[in-house]
Amino acid sequence: MRFLRFAGLLLLLDLLVLEAAFYGIFWWRFQTGVFVNPVLFEPAELFVPSLIVSGFWLLHLAVFGLYRFDPLESRAVVVRRAAHAAFYGCLIIFVATFEPANPLPITRVVLVTYGIGVMMGIAVSRLALLTVLKELRIRGFYKLRTVVIGSGERLRATLSYLTRNRGLGADVRGVIGEHMPDVDAEYWGSWSEIRDRIQQTPCDLAYIALDEADERRLNRIVLLLSQSPVRQFIPADQYQILLGSVKPVGQRGMPIVEIRPLLLTPIEGLLKRLFDIVSAVTILVLSSPLWLLAILLTLVDSGRPVFFTQIRAGLNGRPFTIMKFRSMIQNAERGTGPVLATRGDARITKVGKFLRATRIDELPQLFNVLLGHMSIVGPRPERPEFVDEFARRAPLFLRRLNVKPGLTGWAQVHLQYDATIVAPEKKLEMDLYYIENMSLPLDIKILYMTLFVVLRGEG
Repeated sequence: MRFLRFAGLLLLLDLLVLEAAFYGIFWWRFQTGVFVNPVLFEPAELFVPSLIVSGFWLLHLAVFGLYRFDPLESRAVVVRRAAHAAFYGCLIIFVATFEPANPLPITRVVLVTYGIGVMMGIAVSRLALLTVLKELRIRGFYKLRTVVIGSGERLRATLSYLTRNRGLGADVRGVIGEHMPDVDAEYWGSWSEIRDRIQQTPCDLAYIALDEADERRLNRIVLLLSQSPVRQFIPADQYQILLGSVKPVGQRGMPIVEIRPLLLTPIEGLLKRLFDIVSAVTILVLSSPLWLLAILLTLVDSGRPVFFTQIRAGLNGRPFTIMKFRSMIQNAERGTGPVLATRGDARITKVGKFLRATRIDELPQLFNVLLGHMSIVGPRPERPEFVDEFARRAPLFLRRLNVKPGLTGWAQVHLQYDATIVAPEKKLEMDLYYIENMSLPLDIKILYMTLFVVLRGEG
């Protein structure tokens, strides 16, 4: 709920901006004399249309996450998100009002101007709120309880960074890790006391500042903190250890990035669920001929059963039964137990190779989506036996269980099927990137990319 603290205020500000933009553009178009054919109208005549348009915009901005306000977000990110949402909002209106008989009327120019006004308005309202909150933090209000976990020079540098940048509002309550008597902060204890101290003394922010790139220790700290609502920040070079790439959240004099443990606001979660249901039903209808084809080919090639079921780990590790078109020989794991598929796996049938290459074998999982076990987009679900094995090798693998597994995902559209088998670390890197950046627009992008991956036969 921390990002929704200012949602009501932003909704009110946006409503004022949208109403002003709507009335302003009508006044400019019809009553200033700039355009021909001026039209006289009473403001009351526009009241209902303005509310309808504003309602569309408020829902659209919610889909793009603009009510998930982060008071620590950089101004550049705020402007970029506002521009992104305004562009797509105007594009929707542009398409909805398109007239084939008159494709480029003067109203197109008016619409572009309106879009620029909306973008500037929603950006300025958020920039103003950011500025006010920063000034309050500098004056000692709205401080954020902060703990620094680290050692050596990195710890000293982080404490100095937080002291210099008062606008961050970091009220450093304590230090966990290496005991350094010369550090001007209360010492809370060693590495083993992280969980207990965070539970005893709730914090808003945690800065992880390890002096050396200790991957296992870093992974353990991140997992421990992920079980609490504390926000985690780490130096960009150590973030590379977690994801293999850097996505800065803000650069206030030090390359700091945030590990985002969650994810979607309630309204974003609801919209994602609606997207899942609509997409699943649509794909089910459109793919019905492929179901018949898969059933017939499987029966001719290797007989019954046509479908294959298996237990997979879902949200928070809860097991569920996944269903697929069978692509391997019957009883493929008899005598071997659970094993991962490999490149050129002899257990895959001739028809199975085709079903896997085109991803037709995944279509029955649409019912898992409708039942709520899965999402259209997310990390692919793994078997519980392999989850334990992967987690021992890379503790951050468990972060994949923070979201519903998906029918397709960021890894599936960037890595070929064989690559996800022979390079599970690369797949994990892609999955964590999705988790850190998940949004409805990204889901739509991945679904769009999946279509082209399948058409090119790269699945």
